[in-house]
Amino acid sequence: MAGKKGTGLLLSFVLLIGLSLSGCGGNNSNNEAAPAGTQADSTAAPAASDKAAATEKTNELEQVELSLYLPGGPDKDVASVEQAINEYLKDKINATIKINQLSWDKPADKVNLMIQSGEVFDMVYTWNFMTNAAKGAYLPLEELLDTYAKETKAQINPAYLQAATVNGHLYAIPTEKELGQSVGFAFDKAIVDKYGFDVNSIKKLEDIEPMLKTIKEKEPAITPLFMNHTDSLNWFTVYPDSEDLDGSNEIPTLLDYKTMKVFNEYDTPDILARLKLIREWYKAGYINKNGATDKTELKDAVKSGKAWFTYGNMNPTSTNDWSRLAEKPMVIKTLLPVQVSTKSLQGSMLAISRTSKNPERAMMFMNLIHTDPVLYNLLTFGIEGKHYKKVGDNTVEFIPDSGYNSVSSWMIGNVLLNYLNKDEDPKRVQLYTDWNKNSKVSPVIGFVFDSTKVQSQIGALINITKQYKNTLYSGEKDPEPILKEMNSKLKAAGLDAVISEIQSQMDAFLAAK
Repeated sequence: MAGKKGTGLLLSFVLLIGLSLSGCGGNNSNNEAAPAGTQADSTAAPAASDKAAATEKTNELEQVELSLYLPGGPDKDVASVEQAINEYLKDKINATIKINQLSWDKPADKVNLMIQSGEVFDMVYTWNFMTNAAKGAYLPLEELLDTYAKETKAQINPAYLQAATVNGHLYAIPTEKELGQSVGFAFDKAIVDKYGFDVNSIKKLEDIEPMLKTIKEKEPAITPLFMNHTDSLNWFTVYPDSEDLDGSNEIPTLLDYKTMKVFNEYDTPDILARLKLIREWYKAGYINKNGATDKTELKDAVKSGKAWFTYGNMNPTSTNDWSRLAEKPMVIKTLLPVQVSTKSLQGSMLAISRTSKNPERAMMFMNLIHTDPVLYNLLTFGIEGKHYKKVGDNTVEFIPDSGYNSVSSWMIGNVLLNYLNKDEDPKRVQLYTDWNKNSKVSPVIGFVFDSTKVQSQIGALINITKQYKNTLYSGEKDPEPILKEMNSKLKAAGLDAVISEIQSQMDAFLAAK
């Protein structure tokens, strides 16, 4: 029986993928997101009568300012984009927007401080979603979605909303993008071509070692493996047949798919072997000496020539994303199988703070970034002629050093509303179709961990992991004694209790399937 139910779930999810692809192609009759390259002119003006009616309705709303917190930047020209957005929003929802960009220098910590202090703000990218949702940091969104974002609810894949639901309440609106998630590299194409590197031959992290050796010998101005204090090589798990269930990204609680048991990945021979390899790379001079503390963003390191590749999450349009961020052509190599999990569905989401004074207007804004291509392209691409120029009806070319390039479409809204970059594959919809079709669906899709009973332990564990992770993954020190010390502290701080709680909830989830 369990097997039949599991098959049923998988089939249901395949159907959901199909529905998503229909959405990608633009099933919403009112706000159709046609494939890039074939999309109708997104800047076409509405009929005069429609605009007049909309303006009259909007004028009934009191003007408000909404605050939005996103990762990246801060871009020096964000103010001019805000002004353009605000002029556009006046007739839509009579609101202005304040874009607050948080650099990748521990943005989650900054948001956590805002939450803990009770700071008043409206919308935020959901770092530490599960933990903050359990704490009550976000407003429940079910009624707001039903009332002020009907178009978004009608078009978004239901799986996304399920993944953002904790204890029966929807706490965020996910970005409409790829279903599955993977990690990989984005290489500087000029370097790849110069040395004839076969990036497609890379199957695992260890396979980049000959390339690092070449760069070390022939490119003295480039760090072969550039690291900073946030993007450590823990992106590349040594356990591809497992899943991180707690949602924090910071505590060691993986589920082994073969046994369905939760374990501490920092207490295994495999992780020790990986960290010893990184230590050898450090001693060989492949890694920058200050990798554990350097604050240079990887895109900036590539842009300036300090680095020749970046790494992290990849998506079907990563070639475009990274070429834009690094301001040079990049080549992508996805390393691990693309996997659809509850966590991947939670990958990029916007929540409304419980301190928001205007949650209704915030939901109206969120509805627009899922359905309105004019607003979406203003927010993600900036101003035509200033930050990009059009080279076709819906194809653009970025203007170098324009002062606005850090808000990426994967962060918010509906990615298929975006213009097509002239260097981007015009078969964008097909890329998403293939990506989703080839994704591996998690055997525990739909499981959402309720951390309420172990909140204090999780906070302590996150602090300990942060204390040691950068040192371990930078190769700066011998990992063996550090791992031993770290695991001792994790155990004392209650890791066993957290693993036990996750396991208990997982067992109940599996029993109910």
